[in-house]
Formats: sequence, structure tokens, C-alpha cells
Amino acid sequence: MVIHVIEAVSRIGEHAQSGCADLLDAIVENPNSNGRYRHALVVTLEDRNGDFSYRGVELEELKDYRRYLYKGKKGNATDATPTCKIAKDIETTFNKKFLRWLETADHSSISVEESTTLERMKDVIFSNKDKILEDLKEKRSHLKSTENCIITIGVLKDGDMRYLADYAVFRNALLKKSCDRYFRKYGGESRGIDALCSVCKEQKDEVYAYAIPWPFHTFDKPGFIAGGFRQSDAWKNTPVCFNCATNLDAGKKYIEENLDFSFYGFRYLLIPKLVIGDDYKEILDILSSMKKELKMSGKTRNRITDDEDDILDVVKDQKDFFSNSLLFYRKDNSAYRILLHIDGILPSRLRRLFEAKERVEGLFGIYNEMVLSDEKDKKIEMRFDFGVLRRFFPRESGSVTHDKMFLEIVNSIFVGRAVDRHLLISFIMKRIRDDFVHEQSTQMNTLNGFLLLHYLRELNLLKDLEVGKMSGIILKREEIEALPLDERIERFFEANREFFDSDAKKATFLEGVLAQKLLNIQWTEKKARPFYTKLHGLRLNEAMIKRLLPEIQNKLEEYGKNYYRELEEIIAKHFVLSGQRWKETDDELSFYFVLGMNLHKIFKVDKEIEEKEMEETA
Repeated sequence: MVIHVIEAVSRIGEHAQSGCADLLDAIVENPNSNGRYRHALVVTLEDRNGDFSYRGVELEELKDYRRYLYKGKKGNATDATPTCKIAKDIETTFNKKFLRWLETADHSSISVEESTTLERMKDVIFSNKDKILEDLKEKRSHLKSTENCIITIGVLKDGDMRYLADYAVFRNALLKKSCDRYFRKYGGESRGIDALCSVCKEQKDEVYAYAIPWPFHTFDKPGFIAGGFRQSDAWKNTPVCFNCATNLDAGKKYIEENLDFSFYGFRYLLIPKLVIGDDYKEILDILSSMKKELKMSGKTRNRITDDEDDILDVVKDQKDFFSNSLLFYRKDNSAYRILLHIDGILPSRLRRLFEAKERVEGLFGIYNEMVLSDEKDKKIEMRFDFGVLRRFFPRESGSVTHDKMFLEIVNSIFVGRAVDRHLLISFIMKRIRDDFVHEQSTQMNTLNGFLLLHYLRELNLLKDLEVGKMSGIILKREEIEALPLDERIERFFEANREFFDSDAKKATFLEGVLAQKLLNIQWTEKKARPFYTKLHGLRLNEAMIKRLLPEIQNKLEEYGKNYYRELEEIIAKHFVLSGQRWKETDDELSFYFVLGMNLHKIFKVDKEIEEKEMEETA
């Protein structure tokens, strides 16, 4: 993670803490942040002039979470204070979290008075542990099995209930634990003395190694440690002072709670960074109000992700006074595993992505109307989002995962880096062939593949295609249907000229149109499509494609339904002009062929229309 993004997280944390009464407010976690821990089991002691006694267990609704001083730890490790969430069963939590904290509490950094108070509490609790466990189970039985709760300590003194936050010993324990985790890890320590903090750029008495909020360094592996193999020197990678560390904690918490979105099997964090100035209140207020307005409006939105709460479509409308980092991750056992970091995305770049989306969706109106929508059914509309890309780079395909390649292309689209066209087409064809061999419709995958190529071409991100504006021609049904076949074909090629820049592509596409017309006739006549076997599972090459034309013509003549002699002449003309040894790859040729198969409805001839009308009136 580049240092300026870390600085942004720190500034966000500083803003998030601006309403906190003290440092503890920023450190304490809400055990009910997910809405599943709504009750507290309070192990209640009574304090009479410093002598403690056990009074019982109280079941209370969890209201002001700060008084419990909860700060969780992963796994079986004790939490920062005796307050702990009940895991699978109450007895395990009581023994391994609650009692163990009291048993192993560090007295080295607390006063004698605090140490004495803690020891007296511990003695009473351990003397009554069996009774306490029994009372905890009894109180827990009053809740539904689906309701969760925490265990904590309360002290009755002078008729008032006091909680952990009322005692200096627990407040100091929480602060110490929070500090310790910044430099204690992997069985060792790493902190620098009288050193420069990499975040605030100030000289500090102490700086720590492990304060960066998400795991970008692997400090238990020698190659990741600055200066060599000594883990104690890990702080030199990104030294962070205590104040900045707490800001980073608060920033991390704010971002994870407010700017965390789903993305096709992953999640990503949106981290805004000011380009000018350093007051984060404005941008955080803008983002916060965006989320609220979107939830309340209920409007249908033109998104490029699968998260209904995503705000990229409104971030794009802002001015370029801030940039955005997108941090893609997966959680493994509650730990964040960073998969991709996209940095410096300005609102104007997001605007470009959405404008390209709108343009290509406009171009595909003709296919929605003439190919996908049945006259008797409602219209189907193709929309571009990153799910179109994910369709061809799924998480699992057989025993292979395409996550890495998917994220690499996502990164390229956001930052404006060219994508290998041949790679895309090979993956598109892999999915289409899978449909074909399983005798499933290839239509949606073929058209989505064409949509993806159009989108990337609109962004000038396809390698091997000349950079420049697309034709901009939007085909209209009324216009297309009014044209004779030869002009209709030329109009289609002109509207898609970036993809039909050779006679080989034109011939192959039109032969796909012709092949589908034969298959349709076979289905009408025999309820079968025997010519399928001639298409070699859509693994076509130049020789196969040239051989197919006379075979299709012969079959049409056999059925007495060769209405397509004009189309055949146009195909033959492009074959002649294409010459020998085509430059197109076999995957490209196969894609153009199957694209023609799926767009055949655009190129109907008069006899087909006449036959359809006769069928409908029969």
C-alpha cells in the first residue's frame, strides 16, 4: 500500500474520532455492530469499602456499548478486557476468555492500587466460578437460541451499577493492549526509539511495526523485512507512532463500516484521498449523504457492479478534488487478504467508464429489439457491468480459478491499460463452445462477448485495434428493415467497422448467418439439426470455413429452400477478396462465425418473412 493511501486512512480516522470524548472512544468496539449481540450477561460484584462479594448475574439489554470496553481478539486469544462475546457455548467462553483474562492479566504497567483492586475481583470470581457459570447458563436460557450476548463485569457500589469503563485498571489495560499489538507479533517485538513516523512525518519517542491497518507486509518472512532478516527491525518498513496508529485504527473501522462493497465474489474498500487540501469532512459528508439518498430514493440505477449499495455511479458526478483507491480483498478466517489495489481513480475516470457503458448500451438497442426480444414477450435489454467480464472469467471453471485474471482486467479497465484482444476472445470462445457442445443456446454468451469487446473498444483498451473514435452509428430497426439485403449488410459492417476490418471477418460472419438459416430449416423439417456436426464444436479455421460454404449451399438446395443466393454471392465475393493465409486466429474466426449465427435475424430475406407470415395465419 503506497504511503499516501495510508496517510488518507489516518486522516479519515482523525476525522472519525473528532466527536470522540477521549482516545478510548476510538478504540472501544461495539459488540453489537452486526446487530446480533443485543444483550449482556453482567457478572455482578458488590464493593463495600474495597471488599468484593458475588451478587449474581444480571441480564440486560446492550445499550451504551462503550461502558463494557469491548475490544475483540481473533481465535482463542483473550480479548483486551474481560468483556467477551459468547462463542459456540457459554462454558468455553467463560473458561477460555473470561476467567483466563483475569488469570493472565498483566500487572506490570498498573499502579499498586489498581493491581489490588484487580486481584480482589479475581479472587471473588474464581471462588464462585461454578456458581457464576450456573447463573450464566440460567440467565442465558431466557433468550432465544438465535440471540447472542456478551459476558462482562459489573460492580454495585453505593446503590449504583458500575462497569469496566468506570475503573482505571480496565481502561489502562485496554490502552496497553491496544499499544502492545502495534509492536508485538509473531512471538517478538519490533519498535523504534526516537524515530520518524512515516505517516505524520514527525520525530516520535516510539514508532511501531504493525500499525498498518491491512496486511500488506508479511513480517514473519525474512524477505519482507527492511534491512535484512531481523524481525525486530520490521518497524523500519512503515514506522508509525501511537497517535497515528490509533487514527489508522479509527480510519480502518470507518472505511470497513461505511465504504465496503461487494464485487462479483470479492469485496472492495473505497478509500478517498484529497487531491487538494486536507479537510476530509467535506468528502466524507458527501459520501455519507450519497449512501443515505440512494437508499431512500429507491430509484433504478445504472450500476457497473453487483452491489445495490455501491456508490461509484454517484462518485463519478463529483469534481476531481479527490481520488479513490479501490482495495479488493477476501477474508480468510476473519483476516483481510489483499488481492488488488487500484490507486488514484478520479471521478472523471469513473465518468468515462459510465459514459462508455451508456454508449455501447445504446449501440446494442438493435440487438435487444431484433434478436433478443420476442414480439409476444417483453423486451430484453443487455446492460454492461463487470458481471459481463466475470461471465468469461468465473471464479471456478472445472478445477481452475480465473480470479487473478479477472482482477487484472478489472485493474486495466479502471486505470486505462490496454487488454489483450486475443486473450479475451479465447476466453469468450471457451464459454461459447461449452454451451455449444452441451447443446445449449450460445446467444447470451455470444452477445455478451460482443458487448464486452465493444465496451473495451469504446475505452480504446483493445490491443491491436487502432485507437480512435468508434463509428457512432446507432442502427435502428425501421431503417434496417427498409434496406435491401446488400445495403443492410453494408450498413451493419459500417456501424461495426472497428470489428469488421477484413474481408475474412466479413465472410466468416455472413457464413455464420447462412449456417444458422440452414439449421433453422432443418429444425422445422426434422426437429433435428444434423448440420451441427459439420461445425466441429465451433473449433473452426480458414480451411474449414472455406469448405463450409458449398456444403451449406448443397443442403439448402436439397431442402428446396435456398432463399439465400444473394447472401451466398456476397459471401463468395468476400472470400475472393480475402485471399489466402488469413491473419485472424482460429478463435477469432470461430467467434465471428458464431456471432453471425446469433445475429441472423437481422438479415432476413423476403421469402423467410413470407413463410413466417403464412405460418402465423395458418
